[in-house]
Amino acid sequence: MDAQNDDPMTIAVIGPSRFPIREPYAGGLEVVVAKEVAALRARGHRVTLFAAAGSEGHDPRFEFTAMSGVTGFGDSFYPPGGYEADAAEFHRLMDHLADSGFDVILNHSLSHVPLIRAADVDARMITTLHCPRLAPMQDAFDLLGGSTGLVQAVSRSVLGSWRVPQGAEVVPNGVDTRIWRPRAISATPPRAVWSGRIVPEKAPHLAVDAALRAGMDLDLAGRIGDDRYMRRVLAPRLRDAGGTVRYHGALGRDSLVPLVAGASVALVTPCWEEPFGLTAVEALACGTPVVALARGGIREILSGQPGVVLVDPGRDPGSALAAAIPAALTLDRVATARAAAAAFSHERRIDRVEAQLRGLPVGAVS
Repeated sequence: MDAQNDDPMTIAVIGPSRFPIREPYAGGLEVVVAKEVAALRARGHRVTLFAAAGSEGHDPRFEFTAMSGVTGFGDSFYPPGGYEADAAEFHRLMDHLADSGFDVILNHSLSHVPLIRAADVDARMITTLHCPRLAPMQDAFDLLGGSTGLVQAVSRSVLGSWRVPQGAEVVPNGVDTRIWRPRAISATPPRAVWSGRIVPEKAPHLAVDAALRAGMDLDLAGRIGDDRYMRRVLAPRLRDAGGTVRYHGALGRDSLVPLVAGASVALVTPCWEEPFGLTAVEALACGTPVVALARGGIREILSGQPGVVLVDPGRDPGSALAAAIPAALTLDRVATARAAAAAFSHERRIDRVEAQLRGLPVGAVS
C-alpha cells in the first residue's frame, strides 16, 4: 500500500484469547485492544476484531472459545491441554486470515501461532509485545526471525526481555482523557486507591500494608486472577484491616473512574518488571498522585513525570510506600492531570499506530 495514501484501511485485530473484550475489562491488555479498535473505527478504518467469546463488536465466527467457562486456569497458567486447544483456535483463525483480503493485521495475542503463520498471510502483520518474554513466542522469533512480521512493544523495559531479530518499535500505551479526567475529590479524610488484577505480580497486599501503616483508608478494585493468592495472601489482610480496606471487585469504568479520581493517592505495587503500568497513568490523568514501586516500565515511563513518587522496592516495600504517601498528598493535582494528558494521550498513540499501518516511520528500536 502507498505510504502516502490516506484512504481507509481494512484491518484485522487479533485480541487476547483468555478473556472477552468488554466491560469490566479483565486487565490492561483488554483495555488497550478495545480502545484501539474503537479509535481506528472512529477514524474511518474498516476494523474486524477477533477475540474471546463474549466480546463486544467482534467476529463471532472465529472467536476463541477454548478457555470460555473453563475452571482451573488463571492469568498465568492453563489447565491440562488448554494451551494446545487455544493454539488450535489460533490456527483456525490464521487459516481464515490467509486469504481474507485485509490490508494489515494487528496482533495483540499472547500466542505463538500468529508469529509462525505470519508468512502465510498476504497482509502485513504487526505484533505488539505487552508482557515479558513468553517461551513459545520467543522460540518463534528465534526460529523464523523477520518472517514473523513487524514488531512493537509498549515499553523499552518489556522489549528488553525479548530477542527480536528484525528489531522493534516502542509505542507506549495511552489513556482516553475524555474518560480518565479530574473530578471532585471525595476523600475526607484522605483515602488511597489501588486498581488492577488481583494476582501475585501486582501485589495488592502491599497496598493494604502501606495504607494501614499510613493510617489511611483504602479502596481495592479488580478482578481476581489468582484464587490461591486471593485466599492465602490478600483475603486475610482484608479481614484483619476491618472496615478500613474495602474490596469492590471488578468494576466497569462508570464506577472505577470516580473511585480513582476521587482518591487522595493511588498506590501501584508491582512485584515483577511491570511492562507498562496503565493503572498508574489512568490515575495521573485524573489528577490523582501516584506512589509506585519503581519496577520495569513503571520506572521507565513515570520517572520525572509530575504527580509521581517512585519508591525503591527494597526489603520492606510496604513501609517504603507508606513513608512516601505524605509527600504525594502535597502534589498539584491540576498539574498532574495536565502533564499526564500531554504525555499519554490515547489519540497520540493512535496517531503513531496509524502511521505504522501506512508504513511511515515512528522511531525504530533495534
